[in-house]
Amino acid sequence: MHNWDDLKYCLALKRYGTMSGAAQALKTNVATVSRRIHGLSDELGLQLFVKDGQKWKPTPYAENLASLAEITDAELSRIQLEGDAETGPKEVRINYDEMIRQSRLMNSVSNLFETVPSITFKLRFGSASLGFGETDIFLTTIPLEEGNLIQKRVGTLRSAVWCGSAFQDKLQSWIRLESILSLEEHHASLQEEMGQEHMMLNDGLLCADVIQRAPFAAALVEDYAIRQRGLRFLPQFPKKEHPVWAYFHATRKQDKIIHIALDWITEAFKAPQEALAIPAKTTKFGEQSLNA
Repeated sequence: MHNWDDLKYCLALKRYGTMSGAAQALKTNVATVSRRIHGLSDELGLQLFVKDGQKWKPTPYAENLASLAEITDAELSRIQLEGDAETGPKEVRINYDEMIRQSRLMNSVSNLFETVPSITFKLRFGSASLGFGETDIFLTTIPLEEGNLIQKRVGTLRSAVWCGSAFQDKLQSWIRLESILSLEEHHASLQEEMGQEHMMLNDGLLCADVIQRAPFAAALVEDYAIRQRGLRFLPQFPKKEHPVWAYFHATRKQDKIIHIALDWITEAFKAPQEALAIPAKTTKFGEQSLNA
C-alpha cells in the first residue's frame, strides 16, 4: 500500500455508509472519496465495498482495513495527547446539537473564565466527528453509533409544547423543528391534535420568536422556553425528559482536561431553573383553535 492515508477513506465509508456521508466527515467531496476507494481496491486487487440499496456495505477485506485504521487512529491520538500534555495549550473543543443549544448549559458559558480559568473552551453549535478529531466532546440527547467512544450522562433536559401568551386561546396550527429526533413524540401528538404543521424550521431559537408573534404551537426545551417570559406551555401535551450524553474518544479516558470540562458541564445542568413554567389556558384550545 503506497498511501496509508487511504485507510481513513475506507474507515469513513464503513462508518457512514454513503459516499456523501464519508465526504462530509473527511471535509472533502464525493468524487475524491470514490476515487480513493476505487484506487485502493485496484491496488489491492480486492473488492472493498458492495452497493446495498442506498448504502455501501464493506466486504470482509474492508472490515479488516477499517479495523486497522481505527487502531492506527487511536495510537496516533494517544501519541498526540502525550505531546500536547507536555507542550500544547490547555484547550477543549465542545460541539453540541440543537437540544443542548436551548439548554441551561448556555447560561453558564459567561462565567467559564471564572470557574475554569486555566482552560480555553471552544464551543460550537453543530455536528462534528470525534473519531476524526474534529472535536473533543460532543453533547447530544441522541445516542451515537460512532466507534471507540466513551459515553457519559451529564444531565437531563425536559421538553414541552409551547405557544405565545397572546395566542393561547386561538391557536391555529403548529411548527415542526426539522431533524430533531428527540422531539418526534411531541410532533406526533401535535399532528394528531392539530393536523399538518404550518411551518418547518431547523432553529429552535427562531421558532420561539415566531410563536410569540403568530398563533402556532411548537415543541421546545423547557430551559430555553421559560426564559422567553412570553411563552406558555400547553399541559394537554405531556412533558418529556431526555438524558444528555457527553461523548469523547476512548483515547482521552485519562485526560484531565476532558474530565474538568465534563465536571463543568455536569454542574451546569444541575443549576436551578430561572423561573417557573406558566401553563397556558386550555379551556378553549382544540375546538375553537382548530375551527378558527
